[in-house]
Amino acid sequence: MALENPGLVQASDALFGAIKPMVNDLRKLGCTDFTDGMPNLDIKPGATLKVRVSSVAAASEYNEETNNYTTGGDTAWASLTATHFLQGFDLKGADVDNGAVGIVSSIKQNFSMRASCGISLAMSGVLGTALDGVTTSTGITLPANPTIDEYNGLLGQITGKNKVNALGSILVLSGVELGKIKAAFFNKGINPGSLAELAALLNFRDAVLATGVNGRLWVAPPLSLGFIARVPTIIADYESAGIETDPETGLSIGIVVANVQATNKKIVNADLWLGASTLSANAAATEAGIIKVGTASAG
Repeated sequence: MALENPGLVQASDALFGAIKPMVNDLRKLGCTDFTDGMPNLDIKPGATLKVRVSSVAAASEYNEETNNYTTGGDTAWASLTATHFLQGFDLKGADVDNGAVGIVSSIKQNFSMRASCGISLAMSGVLGTALDGVTTSTGITLPANPTIDEYNGLLGQITGKNKVNALGSILVLSGVELGKIKAAFFNKGINPGSLAELAALLNFRDAVLATGVNGRLWVAPPLSLGFIARVPTIIADYESAGIETDPETGLSIGIVVANVQATNKKIVNADLWLGASTLSANAAATEAGIIKVGTASAG
């Protein structure tokens, strides 16, 4: 069901525009679902979905009875329990349906920007939780403050263990580690510029900044991370409710409007379920999963 309110419809463009940078980062990591990529399943509180997280093969079929995708490998799917996220905005004394001058711009500026910021942070949060859950691969280490040569040596450590072709992988960095890499380049008189340029200097396909994580850095091969973004089942009788979908990414968000007569407010909420899971590569792994790089001990 689509929204009919003109202000909210226009606000959804601004909403998606601010979320897309985070969506694009997730897609770099090989995420396999952005709402339009799976069957149209209802999500209710406590629901768990199965999503493909596999470097073995592409998903071959969807099993409706067991609610999962299957492939030819042992790491065919991961069970993701979605985290419910709600972000809203109050409009006091306003008729959001009349399209009056100022109402639409207020919705775009206040609701869409606040909601998009919160949803992007929530996306970043589930990504960080998934990455921090990756088992540290023993033997894949760096000193506390590496040089460029030592960062380049990381490529040899990884490919030497036959875990992953780093040339086709994404380098995922914490904010602290990004600062260290840039400092190492600056010490050699090189300004790496963008994350993509930095990744190319280290022979990775691209790079992604992961905020709020405990780890240092990860090497993520294609299809080693799965992400779900689903609109919850709308079960209440809202004054207005609808689902807006971004045609470029396929990401959908449920938008609802409630009328609080006691305070003369319209409460507008953007609703989404989020979840992420990763495929780890342990020290003896021969299949490509995400490698979490640890710190080499002194001496």
